[in-house]
Amino acid sequence: MSSHELAPRSALPTLIAVWAFGAVAALAVGLFAPLEQRFEWFAVAAGACVFAAFVANLRLGRADGFIVRTAGAALGALAVVGVIAFAFFLGELSALVS
Repeated sequence: MSSHELAPRSALPTLIAVWAFGAVAALAVGLFAPLEQRFEWFAVAAGACVFAAFVANLRLGRADGFIVRTAGAALGALAVVGVIAFAFFLGELSALVS
C-alpha cells in the first residue's frame, strides 16, 4: 500500500531553477565562448538544460505529472537559451553592419 504526502512539494521552484540554469548557461556561452564556436556551444547549453530538467524533476520525487513538469522545464529553458542566443546574434549582426 502506498502512502500519499499530505502536502507535496511545489514544482514551481524546480521550474524556475531549470530556467535560471538555462539563462546562466547561455550567458556564460555568449560571454566566454570563441566567436567562431559560440552557436555550437549554445547547442551544448541547450542539451545541458534538458538534462537538468530531468534531474531536477527526478529529484522532486513525484511520479504524477512527471512528463508535463519535465517538458515545461526543458522547453522553457530552451526558450530562454534561444532568446539569449538570438540577442547575441543581433549583437554580432549590428557589429558587422556598423
